[in-house]
Amino acid sequence: MSAPLTSALSSRVNIVQASVRARAASGSNRVARSSKPIVVAKATPAESSNVVVLGGTGGTGSECVVQALKRGAKVTVLARDPSKMTTPPGTGGAAEGTPLSDPNLTVVKGNVSDAADVAKVITKDTTGIVVSLGGKTKDVGATMLTDGTTNVINAMKAAGIDKDGECFFSLFWLFWLFWLSSYGQLV
Repeated sequence: MSAPLTSALSSRVNIVQASVRARAASGSNRVARSSKPIVVAKATPAESSNVVVLGGTGGTGSECVVQALKRGAKVTVLARDPSKMTTPPGTGGAAEGTPLSDPNLTVVKGNVSDAADVAKVITKDTTGIVVSLGGKTKDVGATMLTDGTTNVINAMKAAGIDKDGECFFSLFWLFWLFWLSSYGQLV
């Protein structure tokens, strides 16, 4: 993350915290009363980030990988077929479709439906997770989305990164929920 962006984010967080304190002090009913303190997540500088991308060989996931690498983050991708980790269209320009390599990129062969594979890539050092799962049922299986999501949550808990929602960024949650609810499989 660039210094101006980090500074702007920090300023915004301070403004929000001051606003919440002011509302609470004034007795405004717009602030929920709670004995728990308000937790505001701090941004991790990109060069200190360790991002895991599940679905990183697909169109959306590979774009997330490239963007994170451009910002200096370390990126780990769990891929059924690591040879599919290629430069995405658009951002890739003339390099589109060529194998993606970067010193900060690690591609691990595995399947999101296998809990052990997910646990290999989500560790206590993980600072962000991008879930960009999808595919044709005939290719990925009927339960890949639910199994994969369960495995991600369990791996986060096992790694101790489930507290305060400090680590989970999911690009495809909205799509996933829409897809599941459309087919009546939402639990």
